[in-house]
Amino acid sequence: MAYRQTNKVKEKLERKRGEIIKAAREVFAENSYQETSIKSIAQKAKIATGTFYLYFSNKEALINMIVDEMFQELLECIKREREKVTDRFEKLQASMEACIKLFIKEKSMAKILLIQVPGVNNAFNAKLTEIENELIKLTKEDLDELNEEGRFPGEDSLVSAMAFVGSFRQVITSWLREGQPKDLEKAFDTLMKYNLRGLGKL
Repeated sequence: MAYRQTNKVKEKLERKRGEIIKAAREVFAENSYQETSIKSIAQKAKIATGTFYLYFSNKEALINMIVDEMFQELLECIKREREKVTDRFEKLQASMEACIKLFIKEKSMAKILLIQVPGVNNAFNAKLTEIENELIKLTKEDLDELNEEGRFPGEDSLVSAMAFVGSFRQVITSWLREGQPKDLEKAFDTLMKYNLRGLGKL
């Protein structure tokens, strides 16, 4: 009986934690990271401010979990999109398209995670580097496979992968920071064609 009660308590705690995270994402989407207070998150989640500290030690710990969730969502989205195609050039496109779609869907959170949060501490910068390195790794694998198929010139696949991923990050950052390009999906198509030509796909 005690075991069942413990499980019920754990489920209740996890459910409440999820509600706080959901509320926090909504509040962060309306305000900047710096302007968001724990009190405003607690009010949105309909809990006492003191209750917040039963689940998170501070605002930084909360945003850290949100960052982890969003990055995991992004990686899963990339994996799903890549599994839909077999051609390596199409996999390259699927990886970047998954990023674009998620950032358009979660623009406010993307701005916080990619523009505002990295300045908070080195741990957040490390997470950004981790996700970018994962994209570079996938891109390099695609390019190496294309090279074996004779469809990609025998150039440095790592440098090419870094340039490929870096160009998309630059455009996404500009879109979030400056509002340019205005139409990210259209810009994605243009950038994709440009990169594929650069990689030798006519």
